[in-house]
Amino acid sequence: MRQWQAIVRRETGAFFHSAMAPVLLGGFLVLVGFLFAKMMVGYSDLSTNALQSARSGNYVNLAESVFRPLVSTMLIFVVLLMPSLTMRLFSPEYRSGRYNLLASWPVADHVWVLGKWWAAVLSAWVLLGSTLVFFLSVWLFGSPEPGPLLTVFLGLFLLAAALTAWGLFFSTVFSHQILSYFVTLVLAMLLFMVHLLERFLPGVLGQAALDLSLLLHFERFSRGVLDSRDVIYFLLLMLVPLTGATALLAGRRLPARRRGAIWLPPLLAMLVACVLYALAGYFPVSLDTTGNKRYSLAPQTVKILRGLGQDLEQLQDGNDVVVYGFFQRHDPIYDSVDGLLRSFRQQNRHFRFEMLNPETELEMLRRYDVKVARTMVVTVGDRHTLVLQPQESGLINAVYRLVHGRRPVIGYLQGHGEHQLDNTELAGYASTEQALTEQGYDVRPLVLSETGGVPRDCDLVILAGPRTDPLTPETVALDRFLARGGSVLALCDPPTPSGWVRWLAGYRVALTGDVIITASSRTTISRLTEVVDSYGGHEIVKPLLGVRTLFPFAQPIGILEGKDTSIEGAVLLGSSEVSWAERDPGTRFSGRAGFDPGEDVQGPLPMAVLLEKKSDMSGPPGRMVVVGNSEWLNNSMANRDGNRDLLLNMVGWLAREEDLIELRGRDPFSQP
Repeated sequence: MRQWQAIVRRETGAFFHSAMAPVLLGGFLVLVGFLFAKMMVGYSDLSTNALQSARSGNYVNLAESVFRPLVSTMLIFVVLLMPSLTMRLFSPEYRSGRYNLLASWPVADHVWVLGKWWAAVLSAWVLLGSTLVFFLSVWLFGSPEPGPLLTVFLGLFLLAAALTAWGLFFSTVFSHQILSYFVTLVLAMLLFMVHLLERFLPGVLGQAALDLSLLLHFERFSRGVLDSRDVIYFLLLMLVPLTGATALLAGRRLPARRRGAIWLPPLLAMLVACVLYALAGYFPVSLDTTGNKRYSLAPQTVKILRGLGQDLEQLQDGNDVVVYGFFQRHDPIYDSVDGLLRSFRQQNRHFRFEMLNPETELEMLRRYDVKVARTMVVTVGDRHTLVLQPQESGLINAVYRLVHGRRPVIGYLQGHGEHQLDNTELAGYASTEQALTEQGYDVRPLVLSETGGVPRDCDLVILAGPRTDPLTPETVALDRFLARGGSVLALCDPPTPSGWVRWLAGYRVALTGDVIITASSRTTISRLTEVVDSYGGHEIVKPLLGVRTLFPFAQPIGILEGKDTSIEGAVLLGSSEVSWAERDPGTRFSGRAGFDPGEDVQGPLPMAVLLEKKSDMSGPPGRMVVVGNSEWLNNSMANRDGNRDLLLNMVGWLAREEDLIELRGRDPFSQP
């Protein structure tokens, strides 16, 4: 250990006292700093656009818009710079003749190799670690996700260690530093781009090109995903050259006829590397460090896939779900789609897939009437459906709808000043319609004054922010709809028109018209109510415990006492203990509100309730969910935190699709 430490101190001291260290460090920091500044300016422009356009803001994220592209560019610099750190490890010793002196010392060959390699690794890590100042500076102005940053730097450190191992190996092979640098750079570039050869190579050779790719193995680190296959890849990429370098040094002490035996350890190391990597591929373990687990299968997806076996047993026409993906191999999204389908297959043996080339599989294109590339065909027996968006949510909902053979219809009530589904402005409901459509629901506008009633094929009616009173025939139509087992989602802002208040009172739901105020401190009050742990015990909200949902200008909701035993209700969620219901008309929506013990009502206060009304007929009971706010689903709020999940859980329960009640995968954090 002392010998190893002495070698490490000697080599690191020699590097940092040389003229090379400030040149490499200064040049690297200047290049990275310039790119960082450029990307932050671009991120600022994206943020401005995001704040002006509510829907685009859902995809502005520090980790994805700044950290990941910056690190991807840094990767090129690392590939270029690492050989310059390692070319001086052994090559100068050979040319100067000092190696003969070193070989006479009582130091084992592997100690020399490990000592010099570790010194180069430490130097590389200092070089990479110095760039942390740029990344950490972002914390002064925002709250980026720490998980992806830590993961990507772990990937950079492992990559640098692997490249320095190969650089050391070639430094033991050649006595010329430039030759050592050039060969190391060529190998690094080959590993960097070898995956591009996959589409030109057949079968096993093509897969080998993918498995050897340095870029593909680093790509998961850059997304914030820690995968056992990538960690083992880089560790094995260190093991093989280090054993080879040790064998080379040992061979220099032996006559030529005895040097063959020294290559047995490197060959065994390569064999072990292949076996370990194969085992890692069969039993992968991954950890998604992103804040919302956006690179992992959503719990809802896992739940549906694991239940496929029981669902398929009830069908007469098939026992497996088979997906055909029509993607060209050089398509940039081919690998991500293939990885998604592999993740699905790992969850259930009844899920199978095949990636097909649309340029050659013409018979399959005709059979399923596929018109464009990037199409997935989901089949169960002789039934199939097409998925044009290769995303997790679209695919799992296609599987669920095809297996169960049902697509619920949602009637979106109009004619009373409700939010418009086609409005992409801040107050519109375009994001809500998109969320429902992606979940597989058939959303249709519903004007009761024209239809005279709720259509028979409608499963659910949504009332979102009415501003005028309903006509009597309209409320009668809704009563009949509930009586035959229909469902209603009512989202009512304060003050709610009196006609709707009276109609909901008939179902023992009281809308107060007050506004919930939250006092986070003596000097800070807010009309934005945050719900984190004040959920009820119903299956709609159980998965959301600990997930924040946001409600601007919400009103409290009460459940009225009554003798009607056909109605059963429960509270879904409420405000915190530091809230109150503001009753003063002058300070409900603006101004400095204050708690008046004689007038206002102290929290916690219920904001959403559900109820079931038993049918007079033999059918299922009518269901209703009432929320004292509709703005939580406008374009600026629908995709924030857990709002989208809460909506889809409510709709899943109302549409009697309890299997769909779970947390879903979300888009990257919005951080404009």
